[in-house]
Amino acid sequence: MRGTEMGAVWSLELLKLRRSTMARLITPLLIVLVPLGSVGAVALARSPSLPGSAAAKFAPYAVGDLMTNHLLVVGQIMSVAVLTAGGFAAAWSYGREFVAGTAGALAGLTAPRWTVGLVKALLLALWLIACHAAALVVTVLLSLAVGGRPAGEVGLQAVIAMVAGLLAIALALPFGWVATLTRSQLGTIGVLIAIVMLTQIMVVLGAGAWFPYAVPSLLAGMGGPDAAAEIGPGSIVATAVLAPLALVAVTAQWRRLNAT
Repeated sequence: MRGTEMGAVWSLELLKLRRSTMARLITPLLIVLVPLGSVGAVALARSPSLPGSAAAKFAPYAVGDLMTNHLLVVGQIMSVAVLTAGGFAAAWSYGREFVAGTAGALAGLTAPRWTVGLVKALLLALWLIACHAAALVVTVLLSLAVGGRPAGEVGLQAVIAMVAGLLAIALALPFGWVATLTRSQLGTIGVLIAIVMLTQIMVVLGAGAWFPYAVPSLLAGMGGPDAAAEIGPGSIVATAVLAPLALVAVTAQWRRLNAT
């Protein structure tokens, strides 16, 4: 396959992503609203007028280094937001080809059909990585604006937040395969919701450290310090490996796709 053929697929899929309402809504949500919400949550936690019940809930963010807490909160939110956004994006990117009846037209490209499935996944991953990285940068800038300083455990917390987001992106990629298999946007979103519910059950049962879809949020500290301490290298590797497996699966699915 010539580079120009692959380039044509990249250009086509990138144009779809850039012009999509989905990307235009999700991008500012992740890059702007999540950091604002994270900084606001820490400010609320440190407010003396916070009611007792709410104060107990926000207690972990009421003390300690300001910027570290900002990164802690944004890491927790992004570990869920990136997965959800990625799942919806995969449902749109793959599922719409079948819902709109354009999957068959993709066979007219000079590049093999499997490259379409692969490029869609790679573009979604790169877009989500860029959004996640930008959200962390915006959070740091907002933190500096409200008095936060890069001291203490800020560096470690930034790394944890970044890794948690990357793992969440890895977990979003399999939904491209789900969308191709079901040929349905709603079906893919249904699977996403089911997995989110199953994740909650696994965490309650104490098996979250070995259930990949629970790992990013637990690593980010959503389950508390004790739950985060249970996330070891094995859990991280078992989660990260889903990304290449998803690429292989969706590529194989598009290779034998019979668009009718």
